[in-house]
Amino acid sequence: MSGARPFDAPERIAYVNALFIIGSLATLITPAVLDAWAPLNWSPGRLGLIAGIELAGLALGSLSGLYWQRRWSWRAITAPSLVACLVANLACVGLTDFMSVCAARAVVGIAGGLLCGVYSAYAANITNPVRVIAATTFVQVALEALFIFFAPSLSHLRSGALFLLMALLFALLLPLIRLLPSRWPEADASADGTTRHSRSWRGYVILASFIPFVVVQTGIYTFLGEFAQSAARVSSEEALRLVGISVVFSALGSLLAFGAEGRISVRTAIVVSIVFMAATLAGALHPGSSSAWFLVNIAVMQIAWIFLNCMLYAALIQTNNLLVAAASTVACLGASVGTPVVGFVFEHTGLGGALSLSMCALAATAALTVPILGRANALPETS
Repeated sequence: MSGARPFDAPERIAYVNALFIIGSLATLITPAVLDAWAPLNWSPGRLGLIAGIELAGLALGSLSGLYWQRRWSWRAITAPSLVACLVANLACVGLTDFMSVCAARAVVGIAGGLLCGVYSAYAANITNPVRVIAATTFVQVALEALFIFFAPSLSHLRSGALFLLMALLFALLLPLIRLLPSRWPEADASADGTTRHSRSWRGYVILASFIPFVVVQTGIYTFLGEFAQSAARVSSEEALRLVGISVVFSALGSLLAFGAEGRISVRTAIVVSIVFMAATLAGALHPGSSSAWFLVNIAVMQIAWIFLNCMLYAALIQTNNLLVAAASTVACLGASVGTPVVGFVFEHTGLGGALSLSMCALAATAALTVPILGRANALPETS
């Protein structure tokens, strides 16, 4: 019966989305994960190393999909990855040795990256990839917003409860693995729910555009609180409140991307979102802004960058769908560069320097995408 299930059946889309969201969940709620080891009084350097190891593992696991996505069974990748994440998270409940914790989080990172690779391979072949990516992004944004607003409640949980919860989530996915397509569709197949894409050198240029985009995205987001205090002259508590509210609004970006199929070309969507990001960044980082004006600008900015993220994936899939598995790794590279670079520039040159750097990164993103995307690159309309 599962053999007759269309490639893009709703239950398959839901399952693959769950693989990605749960597989990368720990990197989305890093502060809560690191707080589990607070009783051990480890230094910020050690905690940062734990987070970095897991993020690096996630990037490497996803990147490996470039090799196995068309060679191996997706289910043969997914089943042991789920088991590895389950066991490693259970181990974290009682681990107190630093090296053992690093090893366990490395296992979770690599196995989670493999699950992200399965998601990328699936999205690269589906007829409506933008809607799948938009739905995934919406759920991630919702989880992030919930974490921001309810983080204080997590402090009342026992330190190992979070790892038990994550282990349970991986366990729930195991018996549903039959929902996952077995492998990459054959080149000459016309399976229901799949589509063929060109595999052009342009895909490598689109892939490179993720780096400057993520530099500005992660760099600006990391220091939004500091920017609010400097530009709008608000307290640190008020700044965090403004950032939390803006994250809620950012979910609209994924909803806009979901509804964009068949209505706007990828190139036009990228141009519009970059223009909005540039304009709202300039508005938010203008010294003397009111808190309300700052909030409006950063809310629209986050809507635009969530929308742009979905469109960059759409452009990559259309130009070379074999490269989608590398997008997460390239994004991690951009993230590792973005935060320290923006922080350094802001510390030494203030709001003006941070704004100039952001504009240069946005210009680089536009230069790497707009010229090579043809006017006919419309988002496919689904029936």
